[in-house]
Amino acid sequence: MLRFLHSMPSACHLNLRCFHLTCATFIKRTKLPPRPKWTPELENEVQEKFLHGGSGAGGQKINKCNSKVQLQHIPSGLIVECQETRSREQNRHIARKKLAHKIAIWKNGGNPIERDVALVELARKSKQAKTRKSRGKHRQIQENILAEKRKQDEEDKKLIKQLLSGESGDTGAHNSSL
Repeated sequence: MLRFLHSMPSACHLNLRCFHLTCATFIKRTKLPPRPKWTPELENEVQEKFLHGGSGAGGQKINKCNSKVQLQHIPSGLIVECQETRSREQNRHIARKKLAHKIAIWKNGGNPIERDVALVELARKSKQAKTRKSRGKHRQIQENILAEKRKQDEEDKKLIKQLLSGESGDTGAHNSSL
């Protein structure tokens, strides 16, 4: 397919507006593709364990309670552990989100899902915009510095001209008095 796209005459050759046929569409942060959903079918394919936590927020309670959740997707063998909060229910919810994401990647053949690609593209574009803005600021500062130098040089030239013209007039006056 890509070979076909590259062998086609591009829009630039046809004197049209230049848009690349293979470039990704612009995605706004508010219009991202949906996250993978946790479905009831997945619930039957998962083995859930509650473990003692080891480290992180929660202090002594983490060491006393089985709030850490471990989910294993039996068909794929994927394992997800979650101990982000002290609450077992919140950890179960977060672990299911993470496992749904990993399963979506697994079903996609190990390739990133559409949402991940969009997020990477968004980050890349935002970084480009920041660099462009920064370059513009630095360019403006350099232009201001150069303009100041030119202005100072012009003032210096005028002052030198005035001094030279004043000195040559004065030297003539001194010569006539001698």
